[in-house]
Amino acid sequence: MLRDEVIKYYNPANNRNYSCAESMIRAANDYYQLNLPEEMFYAVGPFSGGAWHDEMCGGISSSLNVLGILYSVNGHAHDSEVMRRMTIEFLNRVEEKYGGLHCKHLKRNYYVQGIKCQNVLIGCADILEEMISSHDIINKR
Repeated sequence: MLRDEVIKYYNPANNRNYSCAESMIRAANDYYQLNLPEEMFYAVGPFSGGAWHDEMCGGISSSLNVLGILYSVNGHAHDSEVMRRMTIEFLNRVEEKYGGLHCKHLKRNYYVQGIKCQNVLIGCADILEEMISSHDIINKR
């Protein structure tokens, strides 16, 4: 399960020290065998901690990156109606589950000493995996 891969990366006890954004993209890379270049992991780094400004959670942002990687058409995001619909559905489902998408809200309500925001990332992973597995076509670059 994708959640198991997320825990592997976002686990303060394992000393890997990956952020929420890095953990989600690394987990998806492993689980879906995306073969992403190392630079992709660096590219999502600035989204950690809600872009270091308590805005949209980096784990949520990286989940959207995964949808873009899997469902972009001809290399253009705006050409993919499927990706657009899945993005909106994902955000709606996460917001319904947690009452918000921003780090400020998520940390205030779901942060747990010792595991930080791991439960939020697990929830995002579960939603993402369910959506991807229920969709017929996975367009892997």
